[in-house]
Amino acid sequence: MLKEGALPLAETMAIARQIADALSAAHERGIIHRDLKPGNVMVTAEGVVKVLDFGLGKALEAEAVSETANSPTMTMAATQAGIILGTAGYMSPEQAKGRAADKRADVWAFGCVLYEMLTGRRAFEGDDLTEILAAIVRGEPDWKLFPAAAPAAVRELVEGCLIKNRAERLSDMSVVRFLLSDRTHSGSTMSGPASVAMPAARTRSVGWPVAAGLIAVAVLATAGVMRFWAPQSAPASAGAVSRLSITLPEGDQLNWTDQLPMAVSPDGTTVVYAALRDGVPRLYLRALSEREPTALAGTDGAKTPFFSPDGGWIGFFAQGKLKKIAIGGAALQSLADAPDARGGTWDSNDIIYFTPTQAGSIWKVSAAGGTATEFTSLDRTKGETSHRWPRAIPGQHTILFSALTGPGQDQRHVVSQSAATGERHSLIQGGATPWYVSSHLLYGNRDALFAVPWAPPQTSLAGAVPVAMAELPRLENETALAYGVSNNGTLVYLAGGQSRTLNRVVWVDHSGRTEALTLPEREYESVVLSPNGRQAIVQVFEGLVTLWMVDLARQTLTPFITNGSSQAPLWTTDGTHVIYRGTRGGFRNLYRKAADGTGVEERLTEKIDVVQTATSVSPDGEWLLFNEGGSGGVAIWKLPLKTDAKTARPELMFAAAERALNGVVSRDGKWLAFESEVSGRVEVYVQPFPGPGPRKQVSTTGGSFPLWPRDGRTLYFDSLDNRVMAADVTTGAAFSASVPRVQFEGRFKTSVNSNTPYDISLDSRRLLRVQQIHPEAGVTHIDVVLNWATQLGRR
Repeated sequence: MLKEGALPLAETMAIARQIADALSAAHERGIIHRDLKPGNVMVTAEGVVKVLDFGLGKALEAEAVSETANSPTMTMAATQAGIILGTAGYMSPEQAKGRAADKRADVWAFGCVLYEMLTGRRAFEGDDLTEILAAIVRGEPDWKLFPAAAPAAVRELVEGCLIKNRAERLSDMSVVRFLLSDRTHSGSTMSGPASVAMPAARTRSVGWPVAAGLIAVAVLATAGVMRFWAPQSAPASAGAVSRLSITLPEGDQLNWTDQLPMAVSPDGTTVVYAALRDGVPRLYLRALSEREPTALAGTDGAKTPFFSPDGGWIGFFAQGKLKKIAIGGAALQSLADAPDARGGTWDSNDIIYFTPTQAGSIWKVSAAGGTATEFTSLDRTKGETSHRWPRAIPGQHTILFSALTGPGQDQRHVVSQSAATGERHSLIQGGATPWYVSSHLLYGNRDALFAVPWAPPQTSLAGAVPVAMAELPRLENETALAYGVSNNGTLVYLAGGQSRTLNRVVWVDHSGRTEALTLPEREYESVVLSPNGRQAIVQVFEGLVTLWMVDLARQTLTPFITNGSSQAPLWTTDGTHVIYRGTRGGFRNLYRKAADGTGVEERLTEKIDVVQTATSVSPDGEWLLFNEGGSGGVAIWKLPLKTDAKTARPELMFAAAERALNGVVSRDGKWLAFESEVSGRVEVYVQPFPGPGPRKQVSTTGGSFPLWPRDGRTLYFDSLDNRVMAADVTTGAAFSASVPRVQFEGRFKTSVNSNTPYDISLDSRRLLRVQQIHPEAGVTHIDVVLNWATQLGRR
């Protein structure tokens, strides 16, 4: 924030007010930052200030540094005496002496940061740690550097924050916030120039406590009036809206491709999230009053966490099960089968409502355990294919959820259903991921979070006008917004996660160099090369998911299947047909159409309440392999292709219990590569085709989407960090594989809506893949907005 020196006065004051708002709101909740410094303040392009890394709470060992402003932080457990706490240049005198720290340490650090914004220099400097601490304890800032144009009241504010005796220092950030408020600094006190003469230290130290006390009385009196006149729907303790950010430990990434990765506790003080560490997703608990997260043992493979109403338990999904665990990490219990879950919620009657698969309804089970029963039923007359993301309304025994009639954003609707009577009402057309807080219904539509006044038992929103409240990232596979809200209005959402953006189709060589096809930039999701290498099919998201044909020689793009949502295309071995998943009338089954676009599509399967995805055609063209996800989990099946589609019957290859998917037959027809998370992490395996036979693990640190190139001497797969790996293979009488190596690097798009995110050229020298135009690294931050719900109804 301050690498280029002092900031303009107006910008400084705008930033200072937002920092003060954030600290004041945190103090009201009993949270002390203890490590405020420029390195922990981020300003967005829109001028929104985010205070990062709230709650320093563990003892860490400081390392050698060259820049104290952003140096490693020396910490201690909250208020524990005897250990230095805080980054050296911004420590309060009491911290420098190793004494207990309270919220007045944040006031001191705020003064240091404000001084630095105004002067471009740190308030307390030195060549080493000893000199810096000595300056803090005995020295004074260089007041001659203070800008003459700054109002006298600003100088007095900084001085009041930097009084060494904390008993005489400004006592609270609410006082600082009051002094920075528009009505205060717009008057003559704030607008006048700073005085040249320095007030005597004794005068400052005596005057500030008196002034602070009077201001505190004024603030309390004003707060009382505001509470009296506040609308009844607003909480009495509502404070200023302020932002902070949770930064994951180095190397961790949120696991959010098609699952909500985090949740906030009902009281808004704690966040639980699912993160990848060493390739394994597990749950971490982060109190806003602490600096470091706590890993919850026994949660390997976890996704989509949610809190119990009292905040004492966390529900989540792992290993194909709905589970719960106490926040202390004890009493882990499996409750029900959930092989491919899409959300859960815990209501005040101690019932958990959850969607066990992506192709079905919402079920319920007692949080104490027992038999799960179906709660909702799909309305086939409306073409519903799935009910997802249930959300219990506190104290109302009403469940909100998303009803899907297809994969497009406009095919998702917000519905409420009574937990007592089963009475159901459609509330929003074209919305997903509902939530309820402060007498408002929240929902997502594309990249926007909307709010509309509503409260059960209302059955209609006729006449109500939704208001866009924020732009948030969407889950890639879900068109669902990645956010959560506490009962008292704290909002959490992903920071840095991309929503759907324009992409390009590129060739990538082994050095990582890319060559883009001259196609229009669109929301491409995946690309599959034809057997002769002359054409490719791209999957495009346009509200619906459609398929387009690419002529690689002419670099042209023409529509192939655009009359309904169609996904996961696959060429037949001879290149004459394309097989794909089509969503038609509430069914998500397999279809086939001539590659030249002639004729009508032919339905290959017909099964309700499942999602089917073609993954491979055997080299002889006899068998089609496909994933089938349903209430029992995901299984691999094979379908005879040379039999009349009306009489052909699929054969089971891998039951759901084996947790296998994406089977791909080798070029010689002897081996089957597939992925499975039976070990707790997704890995790539090979076994004889059609089987049975011994199974060989190929990947070593996780892998998915296996692909055999044309030469058959290598097996490619995607690593968990989005690199294409390669293992040399021997496919004689027995199968063997080398240790995998990185074959192609770069940040590319991976869509779980497809059967493969990439393809390999005929000579195996290049990769054909969808590339994000503005690629981002893995998501490593969660943004938190305290008192966010106080904005509802104001726009």
